[in-house]
Amino acid sequence: MVRSKSGVAGLCLAGVVGLCAGSALADRIDLFVYENADNADIGGLDLWADLVDGGTFIDITFYNDSTAPAVVTSVYFEAFAGLTGGSIVFESVGVNFSDGATPGNPAQPGFSYGGSWGGNLYSAGAESPRPVNGINEGGTESLTIRFDYVGGTTFGDVKAALTSGGPDWRIAQHVQGVGDNAEFSVWSITVPAPGSLALVGLAGLAGIRRRR
Repeated sequence: MVRSKSGVAGLCLAGVVGLCAGSALADRIDLFVYENADNADIGGLDLWADLVDGGTFIDITFYNDSTAPAVVTSVYFEAFAGLTGGSIVFESVGVNFSDGATPGNPAQPGFSYGGSWGGNLYSAGAESPRPVNGINEGGTESLTIRFDYVGGTTFGDVKAALTSGGPDWRIAQHVQGVGDNAEFSVWSITVPAPGSLALVGLAGLAGIRRRR
């Protein structure tokens, strides 16, 4: 498949707690940092994506509007009965991903983020060198993944699965080169934002940067 280098589709991932810019748009979904073992400074992260209905398929486009160093190097889609396939249909200039992410699965989310990962529907990772070919900060790079609907699944069903209290479906990312130290990385995931989960996210922002 030829991957277009012009054109955009969109899904919102906010790598920091709180809504990313323009989150009032109905089709945007937030992502929260759920694993930060390096205690990296995540204050400048602004990771987002958009869901776009294609009729018989859905496009999920990832962006990185971070104001601090951060590179999205892997994306993961949890197993979900309403979708099938998974293919890269668009990469902006400077982005080069291929099927299959490294590591093979995202770090296991904690209880507040939905518990153990339920296996991959699809994953993709940046080609080596990953910091160069990933989705870099600054808002000019993006990556679009396409899935086909299964049976009577609709766009609304997919959105509902991502935002339900379960959650019924999740998307995760590995974000490397975070902050001032290129060795630091974090993991982010889609999570519904009712009360208790939002508080867990806010608590995560209170961590101080690891000192060496």
